[in-house]
Amino acid sequence: MARKRIGELLLERGVISPQQLEEGLAHHRATKQRLGVALIQKGFVTEDQLAQALGAALGIPVVDLRTVQVDWSAVHMLRARFCETNDLFPYALELVRGRKQLVVALSDPLNVPAVEEIEFTTGLKVSPRLASLSQVRAAVLRYYHKVNPEDAPEGSMTIIQRGGVQRVVPVNKPEDEDEEVIVGEEVPQELTQRTALADLIARREQQHKQRRRASKTVEAAARDLDFLFGVRSEDDELERLERKFWALMRIMARKGLITQDEFLRELDDGE
Repeated sequence: MARKRIGELLLERGVISPQQLEEGLAHHRATKQRLGVALIQKGFVTEDQLAQALGAALGIPVVDLRTVQVDWSAVHMLRARFCETNDLFPYALELVRGRKQLVVALSDPLNVPAVEEIEFTTGLKVSPRLASLSQVRAAVLRYYHKVNPEDAPEGSMTIIQRGGVQRVVPVNKPEDEDEEVIVGEEVPQELTQRTALADLIARREQQHKQRRRASKTVEAAARDLDFLFGVRSEDDELERLERKFWALMRIMARKGLITQDEFLRELDDGE
């Protein structure tokens, strides 16, 4: 897939103007929302326009999550927190040339790191579909939290509509609520230890990323040229491998295959 951003694709297809893109980018930077959400909040596109334009540009089918038959086997393959963080929803399994694939509805089809982590975690290739942000978040609410989106309580995640917002997914929920999709029983103390280790690994990953950003010496102009000509730099490959490494650490922590002492002794740099 060409290394393009959502804003570029929408601009190329005439869905938004250059001025709207600039305003959307400014709103994106100010609010830390994804660019697609920022453009919807500014009223420059609707969710349906965004999904249809991206689907046509990227050749990804658009799905209506309100009408699909959801396979619980697919839902249980990913954790609610991961789906909420990345605004995606796994809803089916399919056989392609004799190999099973996980069908995932994405509101951001260019979220490559999330797709790579799903494939690494599940061992299945992702078959992507495009869905509106509202539909993805409503599906997460309904199937992971067993709550009707229309009955969402205060303090909830929002689905974005043209010129406004609507409450849906609850936030600030207890940390252990995410465990309801894990098959099997675990000893609470062991589960607490695993959660603590997973949090430690996440902190170390963020620290590592911050150090990498601080130590980068590649000039911005060179990076722009690489982007323009579609050249995959050594930094890109290194970052891809590092994402896989940290994903492996999180998986091992959740499955109890590594202890905190082992992580600190063998893998952590101690800084």
